[in-house]
Amino acid sequence: MSLTLESDERTGTVFLWESGAASLLFIDSKTERTWQDHAVLNSENDLPQTLAPLVKLVEAAADGN
Repeated sequence: MSLTLESDERTGTVFLWESGAASLLFIDSKTERTWQDHAVLNSENDLPQTLAPLVKLVEAAADGN
């Protein structure tokens, strides 16, 4: 499964595999900044914590930061 969040020049994508592995990718095309992270989800309760940094970066673009 994958989920993509977009706001102006910023795109954040998370890829989730059945094994619980998660890969996060953030791209800011304006500043050419790229950030990646990997995590292992032990339960569905881990998902909000795993997504939090990605959501924060995309929300910052919507707020003009």
